Amino acid sequence: MFFKTDENHNLPHNPFKACVAPRPIGWVSTVSPTGIGNVAPFSFFNGLAQNPPQLMIAINGGNKHSPTKDTLYNIEKTKEFVVNIATYGLRQEMFDTAAPEHPDTDEAVLAGLEMIDSILIKPKRIQKSPIHMECRLTQIIDLLSDSDDEKNTAIFGHVVGIHIHDDVLVEGKVDLKKVNPISRLGYKDYATLGDIFQLDAPWRKG
Repeated sequence: MFFKTDENHNLPHNPFKACVAPRPIGWVSTVSPTGIGNVAPFSFFNGLAQNPPQLMIAINGGNKHSPTKDTLYNIEKTKEFVVNIATYGLRQEMFDTAAPEHPDTDEAVLAGLEMIDSILIKPKRIQKSPIHMECRLTQIIDLLSDSDDEKNTAIFGHVVGIHIHDDVLVEGKVDLKKVNPISRLGYKDYATLGDIFQLDAPWRKG
């Protein structure tokens, strides 16, 4: 089949997100200018560069309380955020923090998540997540949006500090089987890691 994306696809659900999968989940913790914590997952997320390390989160639309999601508002105001890695063991807590709560609500409290201080920035980290990346905002880009009432935004961050739980390190390397990250597919589907295989090449240094 073929369809133009600005026309009716005649399918029961939009297939776009199922076509770009799996997508890692950036579980983002921020703090408001008045000190209220916020935690929310985003699957339009990935690493972008290594030297220095940089990543991107796309925040699409708003919620029932505001055309701007709390995460975007907090990052715009404070210029800081933490990306925590969502794992299979924390899947329910991750899902609970996706709910569109009032800006005065701390989703970590509702989900029963223990938060701990970061080292270089103010937003706290999710204690049970095995990997946290402390980030400072470098750039915000407005994206196309189908609605004048909702913002689609790409956020770029410089990773200034990385925390890795010792129990997921094996011989100095992150063992992703021990991390057991979850990823977003299409529709209501999520996935864990399948088989891991290596492809070696002489031009790669590591």
